[in-house]
Amino acid sequence: MSPNGTESGGSRRAFLRGLAGVGIGVAGTSGATAVTARNSPRPTVLTQNLYFGFDLSPLLVADSLRGFRRIVGGFVDDLDPAVYRARAEGIAASVAAADADVVALQEATLFRVQRPSDYATRGGGAATEVAVDLLAEVETALDRRGLDFDRAAVTTTSDAELPGTTADGTADLRITDRNALLVRSGIDVERRVRRRFDTSVGFQIPETDQTVALRRGYARADLSMDGLAFTAVSTHLESVSSFMRYLQASELLDALPRGRRVILAGDLNSGPNTDSAAYDLLTESFTDPFVRLRYRGGRTCCQSATLRNDRSNLDRRIDAVLRRGRLRATAVDRVNHRRADRVTVQRDGEDDSISLWPSDHAGVVATFRDR
Repeated sequence: MSPNGTESGGSRRAFLRGLAGVGIGVAGTSGATAVTARNSPRPTVLTQNLYFGFDLSPLLVADSLRGFRRIVGGFVDDLDPAVYRARAEGIAASVAAADADVVALQEATLFRVQRPSDYATRGGGAATEVAVDLLAEVETALDRRGLDFDRAAVTTTSDAELPGTTADGTADLRITDRNALLVRSGIDVERRVRRRFDTSVGFQIPETDQTVALRRGYARADLSMDGLAFTAVSTHLESVSSFMRYLQASELLDALPRGRRVILAGDLNSGPNTDSAAYDLLTESFTDPFVRLRYRGGRTCCQSATLRNDRSNLDRRIDAVLRRGRLRATAVDRVNHRRADRVTVQRDGEDDSISLWPSDHAGVVATFRDR
């Protein structure tokens, strides 16, 4: 068994395609069966939390409206399109290197800004000026690499507008959080499901009666790849409450089809070496390739909020690609966890010498075959 968890000793799907049939043949199958195995579809699924680009948790403990506005204003001031573009390029590079067929994204966020703020103004409208569309940035970066992906399903979870005070005056920041499933062109999408969990948390803006709901959910698509039918899911479970996270995992299990191949990918905020309640519930019926293939390590969270930490801060595994049904994992690995995966911000074609991790999470990529 290799350190990266690949049964045949390599980490890339192209290598696995060449060896998988040989391994089956050695196990005693007929030549015809080995040829079929070599030519059978082998979906590779990559999951990546894209990361907002800032930490929302200070909002939960703000004790005054003025302080709340300052925090939100700082978020607005930090919305640098060049930074998000560089990070998206890093994500796209990992998709290309993994030769992924399905990409599950979390925090595929759309940021919109309104200046000046009309918060608390009767009849005030929602912010519409796009500051950053992180999902579109990733899609553009994929296109630049000649990778043709389609949106199989996109679920809007939270859509909240918050008042801020920036260095240049007041502004409202609208944060539209999304889970997304992108599939390589040529994969048939037979059914799309977009759902938010009934279970959610929220917080109150200080000195007001306004409550902001932080919703979670999943994007699901029934896919067919060269005749192999399976359901792919991108999900993001709650981060601040273990109990809510467990209830969301239970909702998800109730919603997913039985008797069908399912690949469940996402940021679970739960794992074997941290709060494991939601992960344990899911893995009662799903298999984790990290465990099956005896992957060594596998930490996926979290880098610093600024993404500028020089050495990796990853200390726990909360992102996963799980499978259920007639599928077998042949490889699993991480992406965006090495220093070589860091990106450099460019403005007007010049390096800005700012080196960043593509996300505060590492991603996970796994390859499967019919079993």
